[in-house]
Amino acid sequence: MEKRTKKRNKLTTNAEIAELAYVLHISANRLRLTISQINLPAAYRLQITRHVHWMIGQAKSLGDELIAPQPNAFITKESTERIAEHLGVFD
Repeated sequence: MEKRTKKRNKLTTNAEIAELAYVLHISANRLRLTISQINLPAAYRLQITRHVHWMIGQAKSLGDELIAPQPNAFITKESTERIAEHLGVFD
């Protein structure tokens, strides 16, 4: 049986990765804000909070997928915004 390996798409640009990380941060922040403003049962609040943490973790891990890997590139929304702006995502 042939062993399967993880194949990475090297055609993905740093700008696309930065845009994805930015969208994940924005979405996580919006969810966090929404659950703090509305009345939700504790079970739903906890489940959504887990999703928020997962989204932020995914955004942070995208730094390893850059052409020149930078594990600390997308730690916060603000740092992600700066990188995305530098790469021309918002043009």
